[in-house]
Amino acid sequence: MSLDKSFNPSAKKGQPTNGFGPGQAWQDKVLEGDTIWAQVKSMLDAQGLSLPQTPRRPDVRMIVSNVSGSDIRFHNPGDHSGSKEEVIPGTGDKTAVMVMVKGATLTEQAANAQELFKLYDLGAEGLSARFVEDMKAGKLADYIDEAYGPAPFEQQASKLVDVSWKSQDGTVSTVSPVSGANAAFGARAATNETVFLAAFQIYVKGTGTTPELAEGYGMNIAVSSDWQTGAESTRPIVPQVAKTYYGEFFDAIPVVTVHPDGQIKKIDLQNGQTVSHDTLPKKPDNHSAKPDAPKSP
Repeated sequence: MSLDKSFNPSAKKGQPTNGFGPGQAWQDKVLEGDTIWAQVKSMLDAQGLSLPQTPRRPDVRMIVSNVSGSDIRFHNPGDHSGSKEEVIPGTGDKTAVMVMVKGATLTEQAANAQELFKLYDLGAEGLSARFVEDMKAGKLADYIDEAYGPAPFEQQASKLVDVSWKSQDGTVSTVSPVSGANAAFGARAATNETVFLAAFQIYVKGTGTTPELAEGYGMNIAVSSDWQTGAESTRPIVPQVAKTYYGEFFDAIPVVTVHPDGQIKKIDLQNGQTVSHDTLPKKPDNHSAKPDAPKSP
């Protein structure tokens, strides 16, 4: 794929081409994360390899049970459910709300959770009317990122464990679960995530100079699978933000070199293995070949 065909330098109006819309030009080039991931996966499959996974920092959450005996309704402060209300039953197997706590670090999140736990006596009162009304009124906007449910209280509370997490700058955050009769807070164990750094190979040439490769021009791309259908999806993460997600493991994230036309040139798995766009497919294992037919005596 040539640059001339892939880009629209004249900015002529017409149908979108490889990320361009009518009247758009170089600065409007958009690369699809799904397309980049499809290439990465295809190249690795041809070598019998897979992308190493990276541990992702857990977040502090509160699990608060509704012991009022009546349904409690509110909108998720994170607005992830749109206009649909969250309904937390007062009876049954799922009476708890999951509350994701704000904070740049685990230490900050734990401190905010501790303050809410104490201020509203959540361990004893659970999901009280006072807590919900203050959340609805926006009084807890500095403390709560999301609140959703319903969820089983005991089951979710049992997933909270002692967590020690080292950030990229070496700072260590330690969080231990805190439990009460009707509420608990803490963090789950870190989970592994499929993520890579797409490094875009952009060169800049001056007057009569040798082209220089731009530094720090990249985007992390995380890959998720739907738990029901298995369908994969991608999401871009700015590296500065990704550093807060992956901490000390950020520097070990696989690096994928991407040509400006969107084609993958090289995959560095950061474990001593690299795959280039012109690497020949791995030959089949001899053990998988069919045995020769016995010769006639």
